[in-house]
Amino acid sequence: MRKRLLPLIYRFVRDRRGTVLMELAFGLPILVMILLGCFEAARFVLLDQKLARVAATTADLVAQSEGISEAQITDLFSAADDSALPFDLAGTGRVIISSVAKPTAADPTVAWQRISSGTVAVTSALGTAGQIAALPAGLTLRQGDNVIVAEVFYNYVPVFLGATKITSASLYQVSYNRPRIINLTQVTP
Repeated sequence: MRKRLLPLIYRFVRDRRGTVLMELAFGLPILVMILLGCFEAARFVLLDQKLARVAATTADLVAQSEGISEAQITDLFSAADDSALPFDLAGTGRVIISSVAKPTAADPTVAWQRISSGTVAVTSALGTAGQIAALPAGLTLRQGDNVIVAEVFYNYVPVFLGATKITSASLYQVSYNRPRIINLTQVTP
């Protein structure tokens, strides 16, 4: 029995048919993970760039106006949602538009602030309306100056890896623009 079994084992060890399938079986999961990782990385970068563009465009559009109304702000929020497509900014993100003014020698304050509709609970990094504004270190306002700030928040969830604490991320983009025509310290109804 041993004499018959030994040649069979030698023949099995020397046989090279099927090695490609074995290598593919080991390598395919690795290739799939690389492919999915590249897809998620490209999607994440695209989303981050879109959010930066939404923040810059929103702040710029407010800063260009000769006055701002509640209806115009509602339109701006709709435009921001459309600019972020194919990502659902209205569902998994929010936009906050604020006006920071320094009418006197006192610290700059948040003159007004509007938050887009959505289910994501966020607060502005500047503070709320009527409070002293928490501006970044390099941004100083002189007496009589005004700045429009657009903040965009988004809760990123990967398509393939699911919603876990390790893979999910909260993205934040902000843009500052000075009003071009007049100080925008009030919103008309």
